[in-house]
Amino acid sequence: METDIAPDDRLTSDRVTLYIEQLTEQDVGTWTIWGRLAELLSAIKVISPDTDFGWLRRIVRYYENNTVDKRNKLERLQPADRILNWAIEHMDQNMSAPPLRDPKVAFRDALIVGFLSCCPIRLGNLALIEIGQHIRRTSSGYILRFSAAETKTGHPYAAPMAEVLMHYLDHYILELRPKLMVAGPTDRLWLTRYGKPMRDSALHSAISRTTERAFGKPINPHLFRDCAATFVALEDPEHVRIAAPLLGHTDPRATEHHYIQANQIVAGRRIRSSVAKMRRQLDPKNRSSRS
Repeated sequence: METDIAPDDRLTSDRVTLYIEQLTEQDVGTWTIWGRLAELLSAIKVISPDTDFGWLRRIVRYYENNTVDKRNKLERLQPADRILNWAIEHMDQNMSAPPLRDPKVAFRDALIVGFLSCCPIRLGNLALIEIGQHIRRTSSGYILRFSAAETKTGHPYAAPMAEVLMHYLDHYILELRPKLMVAGPTDRLWLTRYGKPMRDSALHSAISRTTERAFGKPINPHLFRDCAATFVALEDPEHVRIAAPLLGHTDPRATEHHYIQANQIVAGRRIRSSVAKMRRQLDPKNRSSRS
C-alpha cells in the first residue's frame, strides 16, 4: 500500500514533475508554483532530515530564479498591438529569410505569441486546440471554439481570429505543420519539433523564451490575459467591460482589477513625466540658460 512507503521514498522527481504539470494545467502562476515547491521542500526536510533532496532544491531554486510572475508584473506588461506587430514582423522575416536553425519552430513560436496577443485564452485551452474541432477555417477567416466542458468557467467560448493572422495560420497549417508531423498523424494544432502535440509545459517554455528575446522580459501565457485586459482599459476605459467576454470572465471584479492596473500604469507615466520635468528644472545648465 502507498501508506506503507516512507515519505522520502514517495517523493520522486517523476511525481514532482507530474505535480508541476497539474499546477500548470490549472493555470497556476509560476510564482505560486515556486511557493508550493518551497513548502514541499521545507516539509520533507522536517520529515526526513537525513535524506538528500538536492534535486528538489535545484528545482525550487530554478523557479525562484526564473519565475515570471514576481511582484513587478506591471513592468512585464506590453501593449497587445506591440506584441502582435513583433510577431508579424518576425514571421515575415522567417518567410523571406528563414533562420539557419529550426525555422519551422521559430515561425511556430512567433505565431503562438501573435495568436495569444489577439486571443489570450488559458494555457490548457491553447494546448487543447485541434484543427477541425476547435479551430476552423471559413471563407472569412478562422474561428476558435471551445465547449462549456472544455473551459475553466464552464461556459462555451467562441471568437474569430484576427484577420491579420489568417495568412500566417494558413502558412503554418498548410506548409510547416505537415513537416513537423513526423511522429504520425494528429489533429493538435501546436506540434513539437519531434512531431508530438505540445504539452502545457512545452508551450509555457516556448512562449516565455520567445517573449523574453523579443521584449527583454518574459511574458508567460497567463500574462497575455493581463496585457489584453489592461490595455483595453488603458486605451478605451469607457468600454472596459468588453474585456470580460474576451477573457471568459464571469465575475465583473476580474475586469475591474485590470482597470485598476491600467490606472496604475497611467499614474506611473505621470509620475515619471513629473520627475523628468523637475529634473530638467533643477538642472543647473537649464537655469543658467534661462538667466
